[in-house]
Amino acid sequence: MRRDVPRLLTTLLIVSLVVVSLTAGAGVRPAAGQENAADGTGIDSCTTISSPGRYTLTGDIRNVTVGTCLRITANDVTLDGRGHRVDGVRAFGTSGVLVTGGSNVTVRNVGATDWDDGIRFVGTRNARVAETTTARNRVGLSLVSFRDSEVVDNVARSNAVAGVFLVGSSSNNTLRNTTVNDNALIGIQLVEATRNTVVGTVARGNEFGVALLGANRNTVRGSVATGNHIAGLWLSAASDNRIRNNRVSNRFYGIYLADGARNNTIESNVARENSVGIRLRSSDRNAILDNRLVNSRDAGILLISSDRNRLVGNRGTGNRRGIAVSSSSDGNTRSNNSVE
Repeated sequence: MRRDVPRLLTTLLIVSLVVVSLTAGAGVRPAAGQENAADGTGIDSCTTISSPGRYTLTGDIRNVTVGTCLRITANDVTLDGRGHRVDGVRAFGTSGVLVTGGSNVTVRNVGATDWDDGIRFVGTRNARVAETTTARNRVGLSLVSFRDSEVVDNVARSNAVAGVFLVGSSSNNTLRNTTVNDNALIGIQLVEATRNTVVGTVARGNEFGVALLGANRNTVRGSVATGNHIAGLWLSAASDNRIRNNRVSNRFYGIYLADGARNNTIESNVARENSVGIRLRSSDRNAILDNRLVNSRDAGILLISSDRNRLVGNRGTGNRRGIAVSSSSDGNTRSNNSVE
């Protein structure tokens, strides 16, 4: 069942997603914008936005060879793509849209294709990212040290590593109604991010739908992860997270806790037609509560080398095995479960 793949991927992903140099794209030449009272400043080529205000794309920008096409360095900026696309040439270290520092920056309704990072925020607070589409990048939407912000109604598909990447000291953000399909490894990935809410995600055709790697005190709820190749939701070395009211149906695991995932609450999820509905490996002191496990090809709930977990009120039918606990697990408690 490729059980060792997640452990290897944990290391590989964190290494592969190290923050690229913020100096990529230095020397980008400003384009001459056209002033319009209603729409703000029109942009028709790569530029640096260094003054507050409203900016709109007037058309697609294609086959860009500079390191960064649209760079935002000012506070209080709105960039409205009006459905237009910023397109690169898939060069390493590049970004279609790069926001560095500052606060109160909105990027909306823009596409970014064929970059290292399609749209990238670094060190930004009180930002808003809405209605963007990122495709064929290494990472679609990359959010680094991103705080107190809102990410709403975005699509990230067919990216080479991850659709959405929330990393480092990123905290207190809400990711709402994100669609992440057919990304090579992970749909939405949180690495060492805390106190974020991921809600209303649709994740299909990735290796992992949503992954929390060393990420603590986050909430993933009201999401659908189907047809992912390994797991719908994956927690590795992640603690004190709450995973609730999600629907998962994937090739191997619906929800997978591994490598020291501790004190997480897995509650009121529906796991249907996975190989294993909820799987724990080397994960202790978690609460598995009131989940529904249906038609699991191997087991509804499987514990391997996992201690002092609490399984209460889980139910389901049509599983090959109900709740299976390996002899290497110890001190787990079960009550009021009905997993046939």
